[in-house]
Amino acid sequence: MRTIAAWPLDGTPPPDVPAEFHDACARVGRDLRHLPAGDRLPAGVRWELSEDHYSGFLLGLGSDRGMLFTQDTDPYLPPGPLTAYVAERVQDHLTGHEFVQWPACPGHTHPLVAAAAGAQAWWHCRRSGDLLVRIGELATGRRDPRGVSGTA
Repeated sequence: MRTIAAWPLDGTPPPDVPAEFHDACARVGRDLRHLPAGDRLPAGVRWELSEDHYSGFLLGLGSDRGMLFTQDTDPYLPPGPLTAYVAERVQDHLTGHEFVQWPACPGHTHPLVAAAAGAQAWWHCRRSGDLLVRIGELATGRRDPRGVSGTA
């Protein structure tokens, strides 16, 4: 395995990172600024992209204490599914290893779920199926302007 690049969660990836990863990582990185009160990521958390001659690209989070997780990631997925996939992998890591339920679903005790709807990626309520906010826009709290319910 060869490390290609590492960059801040909400920073711009270096030029050697495939362009397809740029928007997905930026959106998920922006949303990571909105962890529940009292929860924090380990010091120095950053995106890390590696290349493995068996599986291709491995995208994940690394920190000052080493690799937190890495996952086979296909940069040639359409933008919505790629962003939802990256968000889901980060969410799985936070829940299973950092014990953080992120992002919280408004009015419920469960986290939101990442899903693609066309070319966009959304956080949606697992109970109602409603698309609530685009991934990358947790700070705005902007709801789906179409009022569409999604299924995952």
